[in-house]
Amino acid sequence: MARFYYSLLLTLLFVNLGKAQAELDAQKLIQQYQYEKAIVILKDCPTNACRLDLAFCLVKVGRIKEGIENYQFVFEKEPSNSLALMSLASLYEKSNKLTLAKHIYQTLLKIDSTNAFVYKNFGTLCLKLSDDSLAKKYFKKAIDLSPTDIESTVELGRLLVKSDSLLEANKLINKGILLDSTYIALWHLRARANYRESNFKPVVASIQKAMALGDTTISYQQLLGYSYFYLDSIPQAIACFEKVLSIEIESEPAFFHLGLCYTKLNKEDVALQYFQQAINAGLSDDLPKYFERIGFIDEKNNRYDTAINAYQKAWEYSAKDDYLFLIARVNDWKSTNKSKAIKLYKQYLSSKSKKNTEYITLAMERIKELDAIKKKK
Repeated sequence: MARFYYSLLLTLLFVNLGKAQAELDAQKLIQQYQYEKAIVILKDCPTNACRLDLAFCLVKVGRIKEGIENYQFVFEKEPSNSLALMSLASLYEKSNKLTLAKHIYQTLLKIDSTNAFVYKNFGTLCLKLSDDSLAKKYFKKAIDLSPTDIESTVELGRLLVKSDSLLEANKLINKGILLDSTYIALWHLRARANYRESNFKPVVASIQKAMALGDTTISYQQLLGYSYFYLDSIPQAIACFEKVLSIEIESEPAFFHLGLCYTKLNKEDVALQYFQQAINAGLSDDLPKYFERIGFIDEKNNRYDTAINAYQKAWEYSAKDDYLFLIARVNDWKSTNKSKAIKLYKQYLSSKSKKNTEYITLAMERIKELDAIKKKK
């Protein structure tokens, strides 16, 4: 009998040693990114540790459904297994099953309410769920638990800038930069916060710092151009917008702002070309603005027919009745017969849309003047 138990013990020992060796062999393969080979070994290993490794490998080779099934198997056996739960939450999130992911994160926080990583990931999920308030709460909690977490600092900072909580945002950004001044997203964030406050010099300094760290993000090159423009540093602004166009050849904001730059330089023929290019590239709601600028230049240079045409286009694209006033004004200047201008001024005043108060006053005064001139005749 003793010999039987001894044999059984040896058998169990060899089985366990075999399992342990299988796990070691699989781990070596995983470290070498040999996921398919690791799967072959792990599928015959029944331990939860093997199941977790198997699920990981299955996900890596794109067998998501099988990966989820293995994580769920471990979770059913060990309801407090954080690795299985975190992996499930991540997979549900990537699969756009956001409600399931939310439930998993809630479960994880019930297991351990002091895990900063869970709060950070939950915050990111809340952003996808368009719940900025809850995202802000979880990122704050993540930072409370892990004050050196730069990623949570940036995400919370973005939310604070978005909600115009700029004083709080700037304090957070400054703290982040003290922690890691090489993290480009923090300089981007500082630029955004200062831009919201129309502090354009710090915007320039922040983006230049990000560029010195290797940043080539096109949207921040564009923001740099806007800032130079508002600082009246027109040559620098032009250089930025030209750089944008060298990468994004149909950037309508870049074309439009180059038009504005050359308008400031009194090079109106060049400006007109860029405004027209903005129109040609235009797919956005800004098309009326581009036509309006062409109208202004043509009106200023007494090209009344083309000015009317540009304002008419702006009006068609926006249905903003202030353009009707501009059409009336050009008709007024264009012709000695003022009947059409009077009709357009009256049409403008009778429209129900929100109007520019200055234009209302000018239209009313001009109608009175023209009526008085008519009576004298």
